[in-house]
Amino acid sequence: MTLPVYLDEGLRGKAHHLGDTLVLEGDEAKHAHVKRTEIGERIDVVDGGGLRVTVRVTQSSPSLLSGTVVESVVEAEPVSRLTLVQALAKGGRDESAIESAVEIGVLGIVPWQADRSIVRWSGQKADKGVAKWRQVARAAMKQSRQAFLPKVSSVATTKQLAERVRESTSSGTRIFICHESAETGLAGVDVAGGPAWIIVGPEGGISEAELELLVSAGGEPVVLGPSVLRSGTAGAVAATVLQVRSGAWG
Repeated sequence: MTLPVYLDEGLRGKAHHLGDTLVLEGDEAKHAHVKRTEIGERIDVVDGGGLRVTVRVTQSSPSLLSGTVVESVVEAEPVSRLTLVQALAKGGRDESAIESAVEIGVLGIVPWQADRSIVRWSGQKADKGVAKWRQVARAAMKQSRQAFLPKVSSVATTKQLAERVRESTSSGTRIFICHESAETGLAGVDVAGGPAWIIVGPEGGISEAELELLVSAGGEPVVLGPSVLRSGTAGAVAATVLQVRSGAWG
């Protein structure tokens, strides 16, 4: 049975030996206390970069949790490093998409201000939006018991996204654009692992001008299936397909 996961990015670069004492403070200690973590219970504390330290709890309060280290491992990076470019969507569908994608193993997230996005981010609203997505990604990582914290980038316009696509494809990254007009099914694409992006448009779809720009930058249009999926669903489906096709999920 997997153990509850808590995040402490301050663990990075530090050695943790059997018998050492590890201390959690702040929100993570409070979270553990709310979940009624008991003395003697084992939990995992991760640094978000692959380090996983298992501790046996010796003290738990709303402000501090401490425990004895019983195991410390550094996990290998995932076979398939996936990034989800998610267009802003209304009704919290974009946040739901982020949550599901992170649970499936997406390690990078790019908020996209698409032409047809009803939701608009700018100024302080953009900062708050990115902060919220990071909060969602953090919670989903912990919920799914993972050791790698996904990186949520700043919001990108279509022009900025095309520039990032061009840079990424030049270094060997596959960029898959989910679009109902595509003739190639993602499930049939030969994927041998390595970095890959999934681009998902808003509820109104990716415009023809956007599609043309992203394809010219190196993106590959793909279709996920015979039905048209909602913006909040497509990313999770595509990520699942790529995890299986790359061999990350046996």
